[in-house]
Amino acid sequence: MPTSAGHLRGRLGPENLDEIRASINWQALFTGLGLKKAEQKSKPNDWWAYSPFHEEKTPSFHMAAGGVWYDFSIGEGGGPIELVQRLEGGNCYEAGRQILESGWAHASIELGKPVTYTRDSVRRGVTSAVTGGNDAEPPVNDPIRQDLLKLCEYHPAIEARGISEETCAFLGIGYLPQGRSPLKGRIVFQVADARVTKKSSGEPNRVILSHLGRAISDETDPKYLFYQGFHKSAELHAQEILLLHEDAAEQVRSTGAILLTEGPFDVAKAVEAGFRNVVGSFGAALSKAQALKLAAMARELGADRIRIAYDRDEAGQQGAAKAAEKLSALGLEIEIFDWNTAMARGPKGDVFIPTEVQDLADFSLRQLQWLRDRGWL
Repeated sequence: MPTSAGHLRGRLGPENLDEIRASINWQALFTGLGLKKAEQKSKPNDWWAYSPFHEEKTPSFHMAAGGVWYDFSIGEGGGPIELVQRLEGGNCYEAGRQILESGWAHASIELGKPVTYTRDSVRRGVTSAVTGGNDAEPPVNDPIRQDLLKLCEYHPAIEARGISEETCAFLGIGYLPQGRSPLKGRIVFQVADARVTKKSSGEPNRVILSHLGRAISDETDPKYLFYQGFHKSAELHAQEILLLHEDAAEQVRSTGAILLTEGPFDVAKAVEAGFRNVVGSFGAALSKAQALKLAAMARELGADRIRIAYDRDEAGQQGAAKAAEKLSALGLEIEIFDWNTAMARGPKGDVFIPTEVQDLADFSLRQLQWLRDRGWL
């Protein structure tokens, strides 16, 4: 029985991957992955977009019939399965499954109950969101020993964003001035988790999973640089804060919500404003693994809602809508921050958020606290 959408019961084989490649609706794949089409450069069967792997000002991503793509900015390309793998992590069968369940292709495999995954559960109190199934586990990032923050320093570019040295120490943020690391000359953000280790006596402890570097200038390409081999689709930025700090758990309980943002500066600015129930998804594309992790943390901490505050641009708003769909399917209530709603009523009429404010990090601390007091964040 061919399928084009829904939940798959059987296990994919090589022949199913061939069917996916042969039947791919590449334009549905393109839009479904949230790629922003560059209309002036694109032709009917030859589409261009801004790279989904980093921010850029000139479209460098190309896709044509069959879902064949190439990203000139990173020098990589492939077919539809390889693209989903590159964006979401996992193996080719997981990527093929996502394509089928999204309705972007079809294959001879039966519909049935959702196939679920198991993963290495090392967080105290947070159980896997799904169990069972024989498919390969989602990507897992192992802890690393390297701690670049020992080589980092506070920087005017961080101060200009309104992030204090205290918040930098709390989250693991600093500027790397020298060394052999490819992140040299960038603002470094630690990516961490709460895990039980051999030295933690059964209690979850903060472990470093990776570092990412943010360019000082918006003109530098790429703006964000991850270490090769790190699966950002498996983690949430600042997830360890939710799992290890009692004040974070208390905020989740008192607000009934977890705040989901895009970038690490958004998280840092929210933390500076006193927020503790906040995590980031490393961009506007929330993966299935991230959604499952977020749902598991919400259940464990007593939250029934996720408040999504992605960037104001088109990519951010499209990403917020897709994230809402994934999280709603997991039984969570969703509130998407409305950038166009009237914030107050003034003498001359409604007061709106200024257009120069494009993301959470652009707000002042006072504005963020005001939005939190009114239940919008």
